[in-house]
Amino acid sequence: MITISVDDELNVAEEISKMMGQIDPSGTHKPFSNVEDALDFVDENKPDVAWLDIEMPVMSGLEMAMKVKTLSPKTNIVFVTGHDKFLYQAFQLHASGFILKPATKEALERELENLRMPVEPKSEGLVRVQCFGNFEVFDQDGSPIKFKRSKSKELLAYMIDRRGALCSIGELCGVLFEDREEDRALKKQLRVFLSSLKDDLEKAGAGKIFVKGWNAYGVDCSRIDCDYLNYLKGDSYAVNSFLGEYMLQYSWAEMTLGEIIMKSESFDD
Repeated sequence: MITISVDDELNVAEEISKMMGQIDPSGTHKPFSNVEDALDFVDENKPDVAWLDIEMPVMSGLEMAMKVKTLSPKTNIVFVTGHDKFLYQAFQLHASGFILKPATKEALERELENLRMPVEPKSEGLVRVQCFGNFEVFDQDGSPIKFKRSKSKELLAYMIDRRGALCSIGELCGVLFEDREEDRALKKQLRVFLSSLKDDLEKAGAGKIFVKGWNAYGVDCSRIDCDYLNYLKGDSYAVNSFLGEYMLQYSWAEMTLGEIIMKSESFDD
């Protein structure tokens, strides 16, 4: 589930998102105090639920609700306010619900159980990955998964190249930043890419392929349908699909390419 919470007091929005994280740990829950930033997120991500404060200085929650309905008609709008005087106006906008502050986890759960447009859970089936040629990832519907950051996509490629082995922070820094000396700033940047990767996969219904250990990260290969992994198993279709190219975008993949070519020679014998 994707949700946003919007309040001119950021700590209030953050508290709602925190409670949503407890209710739906695998979902994406974003807090905002800036209305324009929130609307940009709505336009791009089409959230399932928007928790909106009504009394905000720049744009009221009622005004924002109309913009949300235009950008994402299927988003459920639940107003969160300290006063019940707006109740009539809220329901004139066909809001899904109305919560009085301070919001509680129980109140959120009650509204989620009675959404105007119930959220259909995403299944967690196989993700298809193409390694031969350019590296690409496809969701269960066959559509390419979009990555906000190219480095996040490269991290996923490397984890798949490692065939499910957990990769340390130091190892991942070495892959992404090559000759740069590992320091606190690089580690911080790496964690941003990892967090973005996790969000991208969850939005595509593929969050469970991402695995986190103790300061190490990897993928669950049992949830991935991958030409390279199938090749290693001797799958005839995968073997025949290899035309001498492997993850062309990434220089570090050349070593694995050499190993695949050596293995292909053994298939030919």
